[in-house]
Amino acid sequence: MSEAQRSALNALLFRTGDQSQDVVLVLATYRPGDVDIAIASRIDEVIEFPLSQEDERYKLLKLYLNKYLCGEEEEGFSGREIAKLMASVHAAVYGRPDCVLDSNLFMEIVDYKVQEHHQRLKLAAGGGDPA
Repeated sequence: MSEAQRSALNALLFRTGDQSQDVVLVLATYRPGDVDIAIASRIDEVIEFPLSQEDERYKLLKLYLNKYLCGEEEEGFSGREIAKLMASVHAAVYGRPDCVLDSNLFMEIVDYKVQEHHQRLKLAAGGGDPA
């Protein structure tokens, strides 16, 4: 554990040592086994949300792709931009120790590529800073 992680853990443990009617702390993780035992002992209620099934993941992927890449409000991605997006997703997944694509990683990459797309449109229109 790094010094920063240890400091954050100590601060959390200090602040959650006594019960409070004024504070509600919600923790979320896909890896509950990684939660420190000192933190786990302070959790009053646990609610499990299992990972989405294949058909649910397909619907989510389709929703994100339609919203961010084919939206009616803005020009959609070209075939090349979609290929580059998928290459970025592929590289990011294989760059992780667990090689798992989750919605947070996917959205981080999509958001970056959407910003890149807008910058290209702005540059093409002559309104962008080339730097």
